[in-house]
Amino acid sequence: MPQIDPDHQEWWAGLRRHEVLVQECPRCSALIFPPQPTCPHCRCLERGWRKSSGRGKVYSWIVVRRPSHPWFADKVPYPVVVVEMEEGFRVVGSIDCRLEELREGLAVEAGFEDIDEQVTLLRFRVAE
Repeated sequence: MPQIDPDHQEWWAGLRRHEVLVQECPRCSALIFPPQPTCPHCRCLERGWRKSSGRGKVYSWIVVRRPSHPWFADKVPYPVVVVEMEEGFRVVGSIDCRLEELREGLAVEAGFEDIDEQVTLLRFRVAE
Protein backbone atom coordinates (compact mmCIF):
# COMPACT_ATOMS: atom_id res chain seq x y z
CA MET A 1 0.00 0.00 0.00
CA PRO A 2 1.17 3.54 -0.58
CA GLN A 3 3.00 5.49 2.08
CA ILE A 4 0.90 8.62 2.52
CA ASP A 5 3.16 11.58 3.28
CA PRO A 6 2.02 15.14 4.16
CA ASP A 7 2.42 16.38 0.55
CA HIS A 8 0.03 13.72 -0.76
CA GLN A 9 -2.39 13.41 2.17
CA GLU A 10 -5.12 15.59 0.60
CA TRP A 11 -4.81 13.72 -2.74
CA TRP A 12 -5.47 10.38 -1.00
CA ALA A 13 -8.26 11.90 1.12
CA GLY A 14 -9.94 13.10 -2.08
CA LEU A 15 -9.72 9.65 -3.66
CA ARG A 16 -11.23 8.20 -0.51
CA ARG A 17 -14.22 10.53 -1.06
CA HIS A 18 -14.25 9.50 -4.75
CA GLU A 19 -12.95 12.88 -5.91
CA VAL A 20 -9.94 13.71 -8.07
CA LEU A 21 -8.17 16.70 -6.57
CA VAL A 22 -5.33 18.75 -7.98
CA GLN A 23 -3.05 21.06 -6.05
CA GLU A 24 -3.51 24.70 -7.05
CA CYS A 25 -1.14 27.50 -6.12
CA PRO A 26 -3.06 30.26 -4.31
CA ARG A 27 -0.58 32.88 -5.55
CA CYS A 28 -0.17 32.14 -9.30
CA SER A 29 -3.10 29.67 -9.85
CA ALA A 30 -0.83 27.03 -11.42
CA LEU A 31 -2.09 23.46 -11.22
CA ILE A 32 0.53 21.20 -9.67
CA PHE A 33 0.66 17.46 -10.07
CA PRO A 34 2.07 15.46 -8.47
CA PRO A 35 1.57 17.43 -5.23
CA GLN A 36 4.65 19.27 -3.99
CA PRO A 37 5.60 21.31 -0.93
CA THR A 38 6.20 24.47 -3.03
CA CYS A 39 4.87 25.79 -6.31
CA PRO A 40 7.43 25.01 -9.04
CA HIS A 41 6.38 28.20 -10.88
CA CYS A 42 6.48 30.93 -8.20
CA ARG A 43 7.93 29.05 -5.17
CA CYS A 44 4.91 29.86 -3.02
CA LEU A 45 4.82 27.75 0.17
CA GLU A 46 1.03 27.95 0.58
CA ARG A 47 -1.16 25.12 -0.65
CA GLY A 48 -4.57 25.01 -2.17
CA TRP A 49 -6.61 22.23 -3.73
CA ARG A 50 -9.40 22.14 -6.24
CA LYS A 51 -11.72 19.43 -7.45
CA SER A 52 -11.11 18.16 -10.98
CA SER A 53 -13.89 17.21 -13.37
CA GLY A 54 -12.44 13.69 -13.37
CA ARG A 55 -12.57 13.62 -17.18
CA GLY A 56 -9.67 13.44 -19.59
CA LYS A 57 -8.07 11.63 -22.51
CA VAL A 58 -5.51 8.86 -22.63
CA TYR A 59 -2.13 10.43 -23.37
CA SER A 60 -0.05 7.24 -23.15
CA TRP A 61 -0.03 3.79 -21.55
CA ILE A 62 1.98 0.69 -20.77
CA VAL A 63 0.93 -2.90 -20.18
CA VAL A 64 2.20 -4.45 -16.95
CA ARG A 65 2.97 -8.12 -17.45
CA ARG A 66 4.98 -8.85 -14.29
CA PRO A 67 3.41 -7.93 -10.96
CA SER A 68 5.42 -5.57 -8.76
CA HIS A 69 3.59 -6.71 -5.63
CA PRO A 70 1.75 -9.95 -4.70
CA TRP A 71 -1.57 -8.04 -4.60
CA PHE A 72 -1.29 -7.59 -8.41
CA ALA A 73 -0.38 -11.23 -9.19
CA ASP A 74 -3.83 -12.27 -10.40
CA LYS A 75 -4.38 -9.00 -12.31
CA VAL A 76 -1.61 -9.22 -14.95
CA PRO A 77 -1.56 -8.26 -17.74
CA TYR A 78 -3.16 -4.89 -17.05
CA PRO A 79 -2.77 -1.41 -18.53
CA VAL A 80 -1.52 1.66 -16.68
CA VAL A 81 -2.44 4.94 -18.34
CA VAL A 82 -1.27 8.53 -18.32
CA VAL A 83 -4.37 10.68 -18.65
CA GLU A 84 -4.36 14.33 -19.60
CA MET A 85 -7.17 15.76 -17.53
CA GLU A 86 -9.53 18.43 -18.89
CA GLU A 87 -7.83 20.96 -16.62
CA GLY A 88 -4.44 20.31 -18.29
CA PHE A 89 -2.51 18.27 -15.73
CA ARG A 90 -1.53 14.63 -16.28
CA VAL A 91 -2.12 11.79 -13.86
CA VAL A 92 -1.23 8.09 -13.81
CA GLY A 93 -3.82 5.45 -13.00
CA SER A 94 -5.14 2.06 -13.92
CA ILE A 95 -7.98 1.70 -16.39
CA ASP A 96 -10.92 -0.64 -16.60
CA CYS A 97 -11.01 -1.57 -20.29
CA ARG A 98 -9.74 -4.25 -22.64
CA LEU A 99 -6.18 -3.82 -23.89
CA GLU A 100 -7.32 -3.73 -27.53
CA GLU A 101 -9.61 -0.75 -26.76
CA LEU A 102 -6.75 1.48 -25.62
CA ARG A 103 -5.69 4.29 -27.93
CA GLU A 104 -4.30 7.77 -27.70
CA GLY A 105 -7.08 10.29 -27.17
CA LEU A 106 -9.55 7.76 -25.73
CA ALA A 107 -12.04 9.72 -23.58
CA VAL A 108 -12.02 8.50 -19.98
CA GLU A 109 -13.49 9.43 -16.63
CA ALA A 110 -12.35 8.77 -13.11
CA GLY A 111 -13.47 5.68 -11.29
CA PHE A 112 -12.39 4.53 -7.86
CA GLU A 113 -11.40 1.23 -6.30
CA ASP A 114 -11.71 1.08 -2.51
CA ILE A 115 -8.91 -1.20 -1.32
CA ASP A 116 -9.52 -0.87 2.43
CA GLU A 117 -10.75 1.72 4.95
CA GLN A 118 -7.79 4.02 4.24
CA VAL A 119 -6.80 3.56 0.60
CA THR A 120 -8.77 4.15 -2.57
CA LEU A 121 -7.06 3.85 -5.95
CA LEU A 122 -7.83 5.88 -9.05
CA ARG A 123 -9.17 3.56 -11.74
CA PHE A 124 -10.24 5.21 -14.98
CA ARG A 125 -13.02 3.87 -17.22
CA VAL A 126 -14.01 4.64 -20.79
CA ALA A 127 -16.30 7.69 -20.84
CA GLU A 128 -19.83 7.27 -22.13
